[in-house]
Amino acid sequence: MNKIRVEVTEGKLVGVVVNGYNVRYLAFRRIPYAKPPIGELRFKDPVPAEPWSGERDASRYGNVALQVDVTTQEAIGNEDCLYLNVYTTKIELLEKRPVMVWIHGGGFLVGSGDSGWYGPDYIVQKDVVLVTLNYRLGVLGFLNLNDEVATGNQGLKDVVLALKWVQKNILKFGGDPRNVTIFGQSAGGAITNCLALSPLAKGLFHKVISQSGVVLNPWAFNEWTDHGFRLAKKLGKTTSDPKVAYEFLKTIDAKILVKNEQWPLRTEEEKLSFSLCFTPSLDSNSSNPFFPKHPKEYINRGIHVPFLLGCNRDEGTFLLRSNFFGDISKEDLEKVNTDFKKTILSSVLSKLPEIGITVEELRSLYFGKREISEETLINYASFLGDEFLIREIINVCEFQKSSGGYKSTYLYHFDYESENSLSKKLQQIRFPGVCHGEELFFLFCPQVAKVLNLSLPKHGSKDYKIVNYLTQMWTDFAKTGNPTPATNLWLPLTSPQNEDYNYLNINLNPEMKIFRKGKERWNWDSRKETL
Repeated sequence: MNKIRVEVTEGKLVGVVVNGYNVRYLAFRRIPYAKPPIGELRFKDPVPAEPWSGERDASRYGNVALQVDVTTQEAIGNEDCLYLNVYTTKIELLEKRPVMVWIHGGGFLVGSGDSGWYGPDYIVQKDVVLVTLNYRLGVLGFLNLNDEVATGNQGLKDVVLALKWVQKNILKFGGDPRNVTIFGQSAGGAITNCLALSPLAKGLFHKVISQSGVVLNPWAFNEWTDHGFRLAKKLGKTTSDPKVAYEFLKTIDAKILVKNEQWPLRTEEEKLSFSLCFTPSLDSNSSNPFFPKHPKEYINRGIHVPFLLGCNRDEGTFLLRSNFFGDISKEDLEKVNTDFKKTILSSVLSKLPEIGITVEELRSLYFGKREISEETLINYASFLGDEFLIREIINVCEFQKSSGGYKSTYLYHFDYESENSLSKKLQQIRFPGVCHGEELFFLFCPQVAKVLNLSLPKHGSKDYKIVNYLTQMWTDFAKTGNPTPATNLWLPLTSPQNEDYNYLNINLNPEMKIFRKGKERWNWDSRKETL
């Protein structure tokens, strides 16, 4: 295996040359950007990595963040997880190229930046430098006890520190620190949106892509929850004192923490509404807060760098039929059918009077007079997709229009249904349509597909055409701030005077279309009639 050497601020790295899928690239893996967040650093803000002497092997991936494997339900990974990876086809210091930093999704609970799902093969062919990274997940990354001992958003601050590393070192890989694009999907999309708002991340990137996730999504941000205290009680310490809870949780084996941080903690209502326990939150007790003010204040001001965001056609199927939450049971369907309120996230439920729609009217909008059962799962998925994602993605577009950021904001709707969907196979989604995460496997070349003997898109196929569309538009956006600079096919949002939202419908024949305000299903406040 050919080796290649680069010297960064902290020391020398020895990477490898990889013969990938239709591309030869250089890979530098397991680069530490922070000290291991263990011992006294558990639940604390990240600290920059220390220099090392000699050469550091950068041929293998580092530990993934500690998490529960969605298939086996066993704890995997390690607390020592703050590593990033850099991929490039060439290192020429005189030729600086755009940098794209990928932030993985997974409900703030699972995932990593490794090539299992996020292989660089497609993207690096477009002459950009790609960085992927790990950040702390679950309780280890988002514990907020509403006190200075544990202030929350540790995982968000991990990403900020990784971006600072990029600014210091990416030039050594041929990357341009003055042209950095952050992009992510689902929870990763919400994190990119958070970064675009936070003063802590200002100046660390220049363009933003949020795929199927924004901070306004009702699962993506909580001002504060008591799940940290609930976890302490679950593990044997009942207390309302944050310092006592902190000292207790600090002593618990990390694998025990992550095995109890989600499913065992939730109430029945939280289970039925697919609530997440540990998410980004207000961290005003921090001496260095990620959100000095409420995110809504920053959203009102708008994002004034090029911003690309959007969603997939059938987002909600992921929640009902996938290996992340597991198939919803017949018993759960009966509970939701008896009391539809139980399936609505608490933050959404509290806003229904403000929106001007009742629980009964909301149910009728999606189900009419039909029962909620196996026969109406598609209706249920439609409701969940609108509630969890689409409504607030459009709301962010509305803020972009009112703040003046619309001129460089691009909205998409991914509408391509593959006949050989890697996404459905890898996530075990048992529904037709264009599911949550479907676009990922046209941007990235998942190594796990080879392990499972799944075929990758072949040259000349419909799927490969979509691979080329997406990687070209995403990398053109990273290079220029315009996803279609050659044709100007993809137009930014219209001005506030036009209430509609124009978007690119991405299919085999991409075309501009319009969401009509007041005419779409997700406009609950203006559409109460039964569909």
